[in-house]
Amino acid sequence: MPLHSSGIAIGGAGLLKSKGDRMQKREGPCVGTKGFRAPEVLFRSVHQGTKLDIWSAGATLLYFIIGRTPFAGDPDQNIKEIVKLKGSEDLWEVAKLHNRESSFPADLFDTKSLSPVKLRDWCSRNTRKLDFLEIIPQSLIDLVDKCLTSNPRLRISAEDALRHEFFAPCYETWRKQKLHRLRFSQESQDLGSTLTIPESSQSCSIVNKVQVAN
Repeated sequence: MPLHSSGIAIGGAGLLKSKGDRMQKREGPCVGTKGFRAPEVLFRSVHQGTKLDIWSAGATLLYFIIGRTPFAGDPDQNIKEIVKLKGSEDLWEVAKLHNRESSFPADLFDTKSLSPVKLRDWCSRNTRKLDFLEIIPQSLIDLVDKCLTSNPRLRISAEDALRHEFFAPCYETWRKQKLHRLRFSQESQDLGSTLTIPESSQSCSIVNKVQVAN
């Protein structure tokens, strides 16, 4: 069964190739560390925004979780590896979004459409340290999954990523530290006020010293 998109079967790559030959579509750069590049980079889109860094951050966290580069190989192989996680429909939609259908690996057209899998299940199959995976909180898995959203338009923003529940303990710690500093500052000010010698007392002290000197 060939790859489907929106219920319409794609018969093969030949039509796309001939169409691409006529249109001479522009290509964007495909730079970055292998295995950490976003789909729009792998498809050589000319529209590459800051969301590609969110994908790279997610891939870096995924590397931390499973202990190896998550998506290895050249751009075509990277796309095939991502398809195993995100599904072929997701990647095909990204290719269409960026007008880069011709960059979609040709051999994926003639295979059965692959469904996405849950990230934790994918990690279980690909990790080098299963014991470590078992202690990874679900909140981190969810954050990584949102960072690795195929469509950059739907991918989580940097601001929302920092507000994610995974970072809640950090914010709570910072809040407590801030309150502690404020209390310490206030107590220091109060103590300073208590130890300050009144102006009248200072004057008396000076007069006494002058009298003793005389």
